[in-house]
Amino acid sequence: MSIPFRERGPAGGQTPFARVFPPTPEGFNEPFWYGSLQSFWLYYAADPEVVAARLPDGLEVALFEVDGEHRALASLDFQAYTGHGPGYLEYVHEVEFNVYAYPSSRVPEVPMLTYEEFLAGQDQTKSIGGYRLHVPCDNPNAIKAGKGLYGEPKYLAQFTYSMPTLNDPTVVTWDYSVFQDAAGEQGPLVYSVEADLRGLTALPANPSPLTEYGTLEHDGRAHVVANQWNFYGPFMTYLLAGEGSSRVSLGLGPAPDPEGLLGDLRELIGTGPPLAAQSFTSPPVASECRGWFPVPV
Repeated sequence: MSIPFRERGPAGGQTPFARVFPPTPEGFNEPFWYGSLQSFWLYYAADPEVVAARLPDGLEVALFEVDGEHRALASLDFQAYTGHGPGYLEYVHEVEFNVYAYPSSRVPEVPMLTYEEFLAGQDQTKSIGGYRLHVPCDNPNAIKAGKGLYGEPKYLAQFTYSMPTLNDPTVVTWDYSVFQDAAGEQGPLVYSVEADLRGLTALPANPSPLTEYGTLEHDGRAHVVANQWNFYGPFMTYLLAGEGSSRVSLGLGPAPDPEGLLGDLRELIGTGPPLAAQSFTSPPVASECRGWFPVPV
């Protein structure tokens, strides 16, 4: 039986703002507006017990139907983006190594989905999201923002990459490498990805907004923090079951890294094939076209 509105008190059933939203660190505003973004996800099935061991209190492993079994999900998301400021234009490269989870407080509304349904955006409750295990990044300001705003385990790394772009149609594959940072220089390889998706059918999908989870210190203890990432355009989704999985190779570096990314890759992903790939490329905002001679020569 519901309590009559007049008897609920001045705040009704609502929670004071400061108990729901953590304070914004000094020097940052939200939302963060991306000037451009190109992103490439790879999704892998994972052992639910191994994933559960990495989750903080308050988060539960999200299970997905994969070939008739209930499996956990892990993903590697490479991002290349720009952010515009009043007197600067910053560029950032980073990877989110995520496992997928939901808050215990959201039960029983969390849906049971196949991984295909999840990638298509069918979780409209937006309960299931990526819990960030590792976020190597090459921009100190983005590291500071990710830690302070979203509780990301973000740290300095180095990258090389080559991705499809309108400005060079000869590049048709997705390739990138993550290296340890060695005092601002490229250190040992952590891992590399090569993906040739030519000839595979791409399905447009709309999983946006993506829900993501981290942990923030507040009142002397760690709390799960959630945020949503909005994308203004479709994702292109490639289901890689069967022959498609051979189009992607994941290479691991020769030596452990201090942050433990390589060890988690081995334990969570190992040599298993990827289930799916997704890409997002923000549309161009302008183009400058070929010159011509107004007076023929």
